Amino acid sequence: MVNFVRLSLVALIFSSAVSFASDKEAVNATIVYGLDTNPHNLSSELTPLDQEYAEGDFKFRAKFFDALHVSAKANKTLYFDDARADEFNASASIALRSKFKLFRKRFRYKLGGNYRVKDKTYVSKVTGLVATFGGQSIADRYDSTQNNYNAALSFKPYRSLKVEFEYEGRDKAYEEFEIPGLSNLDYAHQEYLLGIEYKASSVGKFFLNGAYRQREYVDKRTKDLEGDDIVDTDLIYDYFTTNIGYIYKPDKKTRWKYAYNYESRRDNGSGYYDGTGGYISMSASYELGDYHFIKGRLKYSKFSFENQLDEGDTPLDEDAKEKQGGSIMIGYEWVMATLFDNNLALYVELEHSTFSNTNLIYSYEQSKAAAGFRWSVF
Repeated sequence: MVNFVRLSLVALIFSSAVSFASDKEAVNATIVYGLDTNPHNLSSELTPLDQEYAEGDFKFRAKFFDALHVSAKANKTLYFDDARADEFNASASIALRSKFKLFRKRFRYKLGGNYRVKDKTYVSKVTGLVATFGGQSIADRYDSTQNNYNAALSFKPYRSLKVEFEYEGRDKAYEEFEIPGLSNLDYAHQEYLLGIEYKASSVGKFFLNGAYRQREYVDKRTKDLEGDDIVDTDLIYDYFTTNIGYIYKPDKKTRWKYAYNYESRRDNGSGYYDGTGGYISMSASYELGDYHFIKGRLKYSKFSFENQLDEGDTPLDEDAKEKQGGSIMIGYEWVMATLFDNNLALYVELEHSTFSNTNLIYSYEQSKAAAGFRWSVF
């Protein structure tokens, strides 16, 4: 791992690393090679080994008739020595966006839908092995498909103030297993969001979002304060979320974003699943020159159960009573060649994260280093 980090830094220094500017393009394709010290987020007691991996992704987006927006993306990760860590994600979205005037105010609206699929092997954090239940493997328990649909309406009561209302519905289906006592994770949820954006100056704006979300599980039961299932009930979560922050863009080359998120969760039973969580983050991107870009991110997050029992002989449903941690990422890219609307760039990214837990089984550290190329067009 150390040698690869050194090589990455050498590439960073002597290349002076694919283009973050290419994120604005209609088509992006990226392929990288890297090292991951802990692909399954296992504890140090399970002595995870450094894993070489290759990752590729493809993104596409287009606009038709100035109103119809279409996008798609796919990502595939292959680990050379541990196929259990392989992962595939794909999604496709379509949205109708337009505007109209009412009472001398200009309104914008969006109607859209999204489909996602995820394929990732589940590895037990207790044993480091593919989990089994009653002798049957549940390695693919977290494979899922997801349908989202949403509608949004926004307007500006004043030139510096923007208000948006949004609704989102979601249906998520997981791989099913016919195992007695094993709950199906399928759920449906509805979310209502109010967003406010205030332009404080020509270079900065504040944002504040408040959301209410209700998630109902198809098969999971509510529990009493002893952790036992309550018969003839379905588990329902009510989430209340606040997200506040500031975006600072002193010029076209620089962007800073500061954000704070807080979320309270309540269940419909005894409060066994009640919890609070949130994060603070800071991210930045900077154009060093016409063909050189750098970006970075710092993030700290924490989640705590309020009423769930301390762990005894029975493992808790969501790993432990409390978990917290942080991550740091830095990336650099250099556009090596341009031809008409095509860009070919060299990409380098380094990331480290660490999470502590009231149960040491679920505490872990992870470092990743990757280098590769991105092609973008239009």
